[in-house]
Amino acid sequence: MNFGTSYGLAFSSGINAYLPLLSFSIAVRWFHLYHVNPQYAFITQDWFIAGLVLLTIADLVADKIPYVDHVWDVIHTVLRPIAGALVAVASESQATGAGQVVPLVVGAGLAAMTHTTKAATRVASTATSAGLLNTIVSIVEDVAVVITVLLSLLLPVVMVVVVLAFVVLFLVTVPRIIRLLRRRSPRANQHVPLSR
Repeated sequence: MNFGTSYGLAFSSGINAYLPLLSFSIAVRWFHLYHVNPQYAFITQDWFIAGLVLLTIADLVADKIPYVDHVWDVIHTVLRPIAGALVAVASESQATGAGQVVPLVVGAGLAAMTHTTKAATRVASTATSAGLLNTIVSIVEDVAVVITVLLSLLLPVVMVVVVLAFVVLFLVTVPRIIRLLRRRSPRANQHVPLSR
């Protein structure tokens, strides 16, 4: 399996936990575009796909309701990395035993990064617009997920570049944001009293 497919879908899972896995399951089950890891063949079963359809719809709706979207993001702080790990390892058809550790860890890590970015963006949107822009932001995220899923499935080489660029940007930007927040914290702004 091409890394662009496995890790591109994991990357997308940090924004929507269910659509990437649903898309991969459909691509395997009905279009025979890929082979699923035999240990995770359950993702192509009717009951699992039906559940993913319902969860995808729930995600699309809940994510567009101001303040409900924050609760949804908190719940998915755990679920999105799990989904990223699952889609990464399920799409690595040759991975067995200890060989599954890398896709599990990298998939979860990528989903956690995109989830963190999504949640931070949503908090900033709520703070600056009282939640009025959240629906628009959510629609933009939906479009981004659809594009990245299609790239992952159909043009995985492009998705490798996208994922690498995102990881570099994330690792460069996050430490700077943390330093900025520390400087603006109340403790950092307290003045030391002058000695007499």
